[in-house]
Amino acid sequence: MSLLEVNDLRVSFRTYGGEVQAVRGVSFQVNEGETLAIVGESGCGKSVTSQAIMGMIPTPKGKVKSGQILFKDKDITKISKKKLQQIRGAEIGMIFQDPMTSLNPTMKVGSQIKESILKHQKLTKHEAIEKAIELLKLVGIPDGEKRYSQYPHEFSGGMRQRVVIAIALACDPKLIIADEPTTALDVTIQAQILDLLKDIQQKRDSSIILITHDLGVVAEAADRVAVMYAGVIVESGTVEEIFESPKHPYTWGLLKSVPKLDSLEKERLIPIDGTPPDLFAPPEGCPFASRCPYAMEVCVSHMPEIQTFTSDHYARCWLNDQRAEAVKEFIAVGREKHA
Repeated sequence: MSLLEVNDLRVSFRTYGGEVQAVRGVSFQVNEGETLAIVGESGCGKSVTSQAIMGMIPTPKGKVKSGQILFKDKDITKISKKKLQQIRGAEIGMIFQDPMTSLNPTMKVGSQIKESILKHQKLTKHEAIEKAIELLKLVGIPDGEKRYSQYPHEFSGGMRQRVVIAIALACDPKLIIADEPTTALDVTIQAQILDLLKDIQQKRDSSIILITHDLGVVAEAADRVAVMYAGVIVESGTVEEIFESPKHPYTWGLLKSVPKLDSLEKERLIPIDGTPPDLFAPPEGCPFASRCPYAMEVCVSHMPEIQTFTSDHYARCWLNDQRAEAVKEFIAVGREKHA
């Protein structure tokens, strides 16, 4: 059953240089109890999408121009700020990338968790303190009673991220948005945080949107993947479909630029040449056309139609169109090289 449904979302920002069209017609859904990863390089619009869901687009410079964000069948782009604040934190929690900018360095960590609990739940201060200590233990911080009274600088990077997760979980949200939650951590701590998120998800039957550029994290933690480029979702499918049968050249490029730890042979990583398009004036056709080694004339002039392969798997690429029969063999070779 769908918990969140985003339909044709468009978000822009007014700047001195003009209007940046950061998110351009994004649609996806998150089902109850699943993890959806939104993956793409920096600047593709994945964090802006998460901010729109949270109602955190900075105004008046930023604006949700059109589209729906349905949470529990209610369009949260149409509700008042007060009602949105009630949903934010209580029903939708957010884990930010850098815990040092997420936490108040002048407040004890326990007080920051307690503050979030008291804001959204009708508990006494004593009950809120007890729950905050329970949350510290839940996220794997030992000696919760002692740690409750410590400041953020007294914690390691991994432990600070656990505190941020505890704050996000303070009110038992049904949806957790994790925006690059492991980027600032070393590999060992990263694995611990991912295991923690999966464990919490199973215990609480919550859904997760995982924003990342790391395909290793995607393979480890996600059920479904949405590949985003230049403000557009160019491919979406289950983890198995994206990793084993990718259909878009950008996805091929992402997979080819990531080292495979299980490979017995040394494999040269292949970067994606070129730069993303200018979102002040987005291209009329496929946004990846200027960087795509398989681009055709139609790719430059017309936005690709969505081609569906399974109930979960689709891609926006003219190479998959049935009218592209002349390049079928060429495409097959390209897929084999990049899969």
